[in-house]
Amino acid sequence: MFRKSFFAAGTAIMALVLFAISGCSSVPENAAATVNGVVISKDDVAHRIQVGAAINPGKVPTDPNSDEYKSFQRDITRQLIGEELERQEAEKRGVSVSADEITAVVDQVVENKYFGSLQKLQEDYARRGISEEELRLQIYRTILHRKLYESLRAEVAPSEEEIKAQYDANIDKFIYPEKRQVRQIIVKSEAAAKTIEGRINAGEDMATIAKSESTDAQTKANGGYLGVVTQADMPPEVGSVTFSLAKGQVSDPIMSAQGWYIVRVELIIPASNRTWDQVKDEQMLYASNQRLADRYKQYQQEVYDSYDIQYADDYAPREKSPVTTETPVSTVPEVQP
Repeated sequence: MFRKSFFAAGTAIMALVLFAISGCSSVPENAAATVNGVVISKDDVAHRIQVGAAINPGKVPTDPNSDEYKSFQRDITRQLIGEELERQEAEKRGVSVSADEITAVVDQVVENKYFGSLQKLQEDYARRGISEEELRLQIYRTILHRKLYESLRAEVAPSEEEIKAQYDANIDKFIYPEKRQVRQIIVKSEAAAKTIEGRINAGEDMATIAKSESTDAQTKANGGYLGVVTQADMPPEVGSVTFSLAKGQVSDPIMSAQGWYIVRVELIIPASNRTWDQVKDEQMLYASNQRLADRYKQYQQEVYDSYDIQYADDYAPREKSPVTTETPVSTVPEVQP
């Protein structure tokens, strides 16, 4: 769903406005709010609410005099402020979205949801009272946010030498123990285990025997198949024997607290360590993403400190403490560019 993905990952800048309860004066008559003098009109807010009602009929408050409607109206105002913050910030940083980029996503939506028919999209939107332009605007805002976020990455790019040093200091995390694919049968007595061992060595199918003879509820139905395990995954006395066997070898009966085991090794995956060349790309990307997230938090505060946000009386948030900027229902068309 667009609402989930966009608000979860794409509106962090909007959180800034929640602290910016400036005076409610100095806004033009038809302004719900201003951002550095740019007007977000009451008509803009009303239109966004109208679109939300079209997308989610019955879930958007309809009585303009109700407390629920007024609260929703404030949420929409904050949403629009966040979008205006991003627009102005993108302009400062030279971030833009081309018509071709928007069209490519429209084409994707048409292909994925309307069987390749633009006419079906237009008819669907018209039926709900939404224009195709609403979709294009939302695609624009989504792409713009992603580009704005990514524009900060170069500021925090880690050096290869630095991340290699971290790899060397944590080399144990890149060493993987030997694993084995194991089939097992557990019975209650040594005599029963020896009998089963003899049957397997005589050529009977171990999986078939396990289904009828094993007392292990976890593996019995699967013919004793335990899966791929490390030695540490098994009881100590069983693991030490299992990891001494050759591929295809069946163990002698092994006594443990759970009963008497017969095991067979079906595959051996040797221990390995992932070299720097093998992990370099993923480790560099991980470090870059972590630093980008941290930088973005700082950037949010910088944006807040540099913008003048004014509200009209009925559109200002009631509290200075941060709250979610997500509106109660989606007020934008669903897209996943």
